[in-house]
Amino acid sequence: MIAHALTIIVNELNHQLVEAYGISSNATPAGLHDLSSANAQPATREGLNLTLVNIQEDAGLKNSPPGMTPSHTVYQSPSLQLNLLVLLSATYASYTEALLMLGRAMQFFHAQPLFSEMNVKHESMTHNAPTHALDRLREFKLAIDLYSPTLEETHDVWSTLKAVPVPSALYKLRLLTVVTDAPDTKVLPMLERRLPTPNRDKN
Repeated sequence: MIAHALTIIVNELNHQLVEAYGISSNATPAGLHDLSSANAQPATREGLNLTLVNIQEDAGLKNSPPGMTPSHTVYQSPSLQLNLLVLLSATYASYTEALLMLGRAMQFFHAQPLFSEMNVKHESMTHNAPTHALDRLREFKLAIDLYSPTLEETHDVWSTLKAVPVPSALYKLRLLTVVTDAPDTKVLPMLERRLPTPNRDKN
C-alpha cells in the first residue's frame, strides 16, 4: 500500500519532467531511495529522491459504527488513514542543477496537490507496481502538502538518516482514501432483539 502510493507519486513526477522539460524518458530522474544507506557519504546517484522518514496514523475514522441491514450487521474495517512524511531531495554533482530539479518538482506538487485513480496516468499505476494484488491500490486519494520544518527539525531529519544534507524539501503525504483488494468485511446475522418489559406485581 505505502510502496504503491509513493511509486505512483514518483511515476507522475517523472512523466511531468519528461513532458514539460524534455528530459529523456530513459533517465527517470525521480525514484524511491533510502538516503540512510549513504552512511554519511555524499550520494553518488544524480537525481531526485523520495525517502519516507516518518509515518503517522490519523485515527479520525477509526470508531465508525458498523452498517446494519434488516437481516444482518456488516462490520467493515475503516480505511487506514496515514500521514507519510516524505523527504524530497536532489542529489546532483552540480549544486545549481540540484536547485533547478528541486524547484521543478516543487512546482509540480504545488500545481497538482491531489492524486487519485481518476487523474493519474494508467502507466503511473502499473509501472514498478507491487507484484501482489493485495499490495496494489485499486482506489485512492493522495494529498501532498509542503511541510515547513524548523532548522532544528531539518537537522534532526538528516542526522537520523546519517546522510550529508543536500537541497531538499519535506512533504506530508496524506492517504485520504485507500482501497485495496484485501477482504475487510464480516457479516454477522442480526440477533433477535427483545424490548424490556416492566415488572408486574404478582397478586
